[in-house]
Amino acid sequence: MATNGTSNPERIARWKVMAAGLKPQLPQLPMLGGLHAELEGTIQRSEELDARHEALKAEIREVNRLRKDLVAQGDDLRKRLAASLQTVHGFESEKLIEYGVKPRRLRGRDRQARKRRALLATTPTTVPVAEPAAAPASEPAATPTA
Repeated sequence: MATNGTSNPERIARWKVMAAGLKPQLPQLPMLGGLHAELEGTIQRSEELDARHEALKAEIREVNRLRKDLVAQGDDLRKRLAASLQTVHGFESEKLIEYGVKPRRLRGRDRQARKRRALLATTPTTVPVAEPAAAPASEPAATPTA
């Protein structure tokens, strides 16, 4: 059962098939004993490295989980500090910029409308009274004829 794949596990599987198939034949083929021993050593070393690789992958997963938890904790602390600074300095204070917190801004469109309303409220204006327009002359109504 030989496989044709090129991945490492498929290659190692082919090595194992070769080593297992050759082992009973070694008494008849003594000149292959050295190569067979080398192949079995290579297989053993490969299995050791695979086990180490899996252990390191598990450790990496644990480290990444710890990093994720630490980032969440740091974000929470930063948000709490930002809220405290906003309470102390005010939500719109420019002082917040020193701490990397954006102050709340009034919307630009709102501010312009407020300025216009304030300007209109401070300048007295006389409102011209419009005279009622004369009613348009209507055509004489047609009388129904029977």
